[in-house]
Amino acid sequence: MLKINRIRIVILMLIFIVILVLNIGCVKGLPPEKPSSPEDVSTTSTEEVSLTPSEDVSATILTDEYIMPAAELETTKTYPDIIMIENKYIKISVVPNRGRLVFDYLFKPTGNSELYRNANPSPVKVTTDYVVEFGGYYLSLPWNPRARQPYDLEYKLIEKGPDVTEVYMWGEDPMNSAFVEVWVTVEKDSSLVQLKTRISNKTEEDMNIELSDYAVVAPGGGLTDNSKFIIPASEVTIEQSEDNWMGAKGDVVSWPPIWSKWVGFKHFGLFNIQIDKMNGPFIAINNHDTGDTLVKHWEPADFFDGLRVWSWGKDYTDTRGAEPTANFENYTGIISIPLGESIDLLTHFYTLKDMQNITMANSTFAGWLEADKQIYRIGEDQSVEIQSQVGSSKDYRNVNLKVFLTDLDDNILAQVTSEKVTAISPTELYSGSWKVGLKDIMVEPGEYIFKLELLDTNDVSVFTVKSLSVLIIK
Repeated sequence: MLKINRIRIVILMLIFIVILVLNIGCVKGLPPEKPSSPEDVSTTSTEEVSLTPSEDVSATILTDEYIMPAAELETTKTYPDIIMIENKYIKISVVPNRGRLVFDYLFKPTGNSELYRNANPSPVKVTTDYVVEFGGYYLSLPWNPRARQPYDLEYKLIEKGPDVTEVYMWGEDPMNSAFVEVWVTVEKDSSLVQLKTRISNKTEEDMNIELSDYAVVAPGGGLTDNSKFIIPASEVTIEQSEDNWMGAKGDVVSWPPIWSKWVGFKHFGLFNIQIDKMNGPFIAINNHDTGDTLVKHWEPADFFDGLRVWSWGKDYTDTRGAEPTANFENYTGIISIPLGESIDLLTHFYTLKDMQNITMANSTFAGWLEADKQIYRIGEDQSVEIQSQVGSSKDYRNVNLKVFLTDLDDNILAQVTSEKVTAISPTELYSGSWKVGLKDIMVEPGEYIFKLELLDTNDVSVFTVKSLSVLIIK
């Protein structure tokens, strides 16, 4: 009997040891704790995504398309060289012989052109003048005032792929002798077109210039009722509109008005925005019907003085030769360039698919962040719901995303969430929503801002977007 009891004790001890080992293994297998954040946070975000396979970027030169000459110059060709640049997201064309730094921009995921282009345009009356609009993107230097078109540029194809293509163009303005150089760069796996412009003074005295750039935009192949102008400003100034339908010249209008959507842009209209009153150096236009959002961004942020936007409006068919497009014109005041010096400008165009809105953008990311309300009452409102969407101009992998609550001086008061995003691209957007309890924020009544920050693998901030201020009251 004693022997049997000893055997039972040994068996029980062995069972206890096995259970203990299993428990230790389970404890060791637990995931690490998350960074500190409010306890009552529910999160909904895009599932882990995988990007489409990488593809090289390539360049070819076409010489078989007729483009109407804008001026009778010895250098103008009826069949100019058309440089075609293509990667997995975009297919663009560059026509130096017509001064078109970008002539066409096709976004392959939607199959739509984002810029208007016309190889054989007819004269169109704009206010009191007639213009011939080929479209695309171009500069006011070097400029042919008689033809109201940029002069021909010379070019050289510097890089042909597979990782990057680069076209170098140059020309001199005959009026002020400004020497203009432009480098157009497209990388693989990106919808971004980067244009570096350098204007140099190679004369024997100081030089004064004014510069404008022009983009004739038509995201989705043309504006529709659900196309929307996205401008990071609180007000715009009316310059001109048919029968003053937008307001009288000089009227300041709160942004966005009803005609920020093209369905409300009834007739011809033109307005401008002062750059120093914008929240960021970009403008965008979204076509909700086709899913195309075209972004234009520039650096330095204060290079230009203002931005003009105009469109024929919904009744464009009443004007012969008009199209469902909009024109973006950034313009400077007088810029002084000392002898032997130069100025540089970077311009970026990229397209995102199925973007709902944009409140901030740089050359790599664009996105928005908003709370469900602007006023919350302690005791009555239990939580704050936050939503966000972020897209990238290129295939971007492994980014850390954090959302904070800050005061109006950008001091961080609480971390709402922290997560890792495996990939963001022009077509794979990040979408997230968070519900945080007011009691977990633990702040006094006052005005606050939610801030989303993206950090790369080295923990360096690469993008920040903020919500409108929210008011918490008792």
